[in-house]
Amino acid sequence: MIIGVHGIAEEQLGRAQLLRAWKPALSDGLELVLGCEPRLLPFDMAFFGNKFLKPPSDGKAGTGAAGRLDELGDDEIADLMQAALEVVTQEDVSAAEAMPPSKMFGRVPRPLQAVLRALDMRFGAAAGVLYLGSLRQVRQYLCDAELKSAVDAIVAKSVREDTRVLIGHSLGSVVAWEYVRQHSDHALSLFLTLGSPLGLRMVRSRLPRFGLPGSVPEQVEAWVNLRDPRDPVACGGDVEGIWPGVADRRVNNGKEAHRATAYLSKFEAVAAILSALPGLGGA
Repeated sequence: MIIGVHGIAEEQLGRAQLLRAWKPALSDGLELVLGCEPRLLPFDMAFFGNKFLKPPSDGKAGTGAAGRLDELGDDEIADLMQAALEVVTQEDVSAAEAMPPSKMFGRVPRPLQAVLRALDMRFGAAAGVLYLGSLRQVRQYLCDAELKSAVDAIVAKSVREDTRVLIGHSLGSVVAWEYVRQHSDHALSLFLTLGSPLGLRMVRSRLPRFGLPGSVPEQVEAWVNLRDPRDPVACGGDVEGIWPGVADRRVNNGKEAHRATAYLSKFEAVAAILSALPGLGGA
């Protein structure tokens, strides 16, 4: 069994809807590699997006935390500024500050407005909102004990005894990493991370340590990490230098560098899964 753990901004969807997107993407990748439609694809999703959904306020539709960069506390602003400076320089931010103000970021706290423009200049339009929005949800997951407990419980219930491949995209890679940490008795043939922020110090500094420092967990046979260099969420870089033994792979996802389905259909993802589950190659 393969279990996928989704990323941010899925508050308005659900397990079945995400499954309808993820499973065909992976199936297409398998078909391209195998030259025929895969015989079977035992795949399911762990869905927790609704835990980030906030009720409507001020006449606005309810939305997830990723879209509320205008409602940040001082601690959040400080942490997001620190995370941003891991991938853009102070010179980049100063150059962005010299640009005319953007109405697009008018409701965002002033310290972050130049950071958003600097991120957009480096990674493309809307990259800043994606990056900071993603890290805000990652931070919420790691810092809010009640929320984290609820999300972890959903994933633990979704991962079955026969699960041998665990896939985490974006925030989901951090959530899946936590499942691995908490369930050292569950052997996995493959831990596959896609568009992961695990390379960022801001994220790692909030992760509990477990096992041998800086190594792949013992119960994981292989950890493969895919990232598009233009994916702002994965811009912390490769993770092999942090966890020796991880196989980092770089891919090209086109215009939507962070899209989960683009990662799933890549040869690098499919090759890792086929190595872990060779039975999928049956005609």
